[in-house]
Amino acid sequence: MSAHLGTHVDAPGHVLRDGAPVGALSLFPFIGPARVVRLAKRGEVGPDSLPAHAIGEPRVLFRTDGKASLSPLAAVRLAERGAILIGTDAASIDAEDAEDLPVHRTLLSRRIALLEGLLLSHVEEGDYGLIAVPLAFESLDASPVRAVLIRTIAEKKKPGAAR
Repeated sequence: MSAHLGTHVDAPGHVLRDGAPVGALSLFPFIGPARVVRLAKRGEVGPDSLPAHAIGEPRVLFRTDGKASLSPLAAVRLAERGAILIGTDAASIDAEDAEDLPVHRTLLSRRIALLEGLLLSHVEEGDYGLIAVPLAFESLDASPVRAVLIRTIAEKKKPGAAR
């Protein structure tokens, strides 16, 4: 089986010469608060098309229904605004026809963790706790993960909701 099947983490060694293998990655980006953001646009999403509520979040998981990818400039904007992990429900954060994986290179060269192939089709936008720890493979460039989202306790209660 390929380490890139299903939900998985890509390590810098996937696209960068002398990049670290997945077993050398810090686990910090893969555990903590995360925001699920829906990208309704199809195709490549540029920096000006990123939803405002995705900017400045440390962990952003994009629900695209497999129909959108980020542009390299959108990746730069997220990285510059404090992202430590970017996730997508698509098979790749890059466009399907991207041969040199520019978004992978942009994020991984900036030490932004990359999580792909998430199952988000039934997940609402909002804030969650994320646990998506890669396995400690010493020489592989990726690892399958079992990603878990937990609705945060800090979520505001809706008016009239049971206490």
